[in-house]
Amino acid sequence: MVVDQTLYRDALGRFASGVTVVTAAVGQDGIAGLTASAFSSLSMDPPLILVCVGEMSASRAAFKASPYFAVHILADVQEETAMAFARSGEDKANGVSWSPSVRGTPILDDFLVALECERTEEFHGGDHAIIIGHIIDIKMSNCARAPMTYYRGKLNPFALKDQR
Repeated sequence: MVVDQTLYRDALGRFASGVTVVTAAVGQDGIAGLTASAFSSLSMDPPLILVCVGEMSASRAAFKASPYFAVHILADVQEETAMAFARSGEDKANGVSWSPSVRGTPILDDFLVALECERTEEFHGGDHAIIIGHIIDIKMSNCARAPMTYYRGKLNPFALKDQR
């Protein structure tokens, strides 16, 4: 039985997920990246995450070439950043501030959490690559902003209740 792709997309769109921007270095001073909601923790010991990158993504070559990448968990006010990296093509970081880590990994200047990872494994998964990263550095924002979510094809703020 063949599942209708529109029905599949609509069904999975009803699962709310967080929004991340994943970056990798291009050459000495360049940045490649994409917006991803297909991100998950994988293991506590060792600390591993996984992120899925479309095989046809313009950033795919950078993720294959670089031994390091960073996953940035976005705040609810970062829709402009999410949309910048969701565009197709090159120069997605135009207007987005970032700095290289000591390993040269592009780290955005604004995030809730930034996870710098060393790529350890990669698997083929249909039209995506499943990239496993070993977390080698964690940076956390000191702000109390809520995370951004993706639900039914739209970016949404996540309302936090009193966090006492």
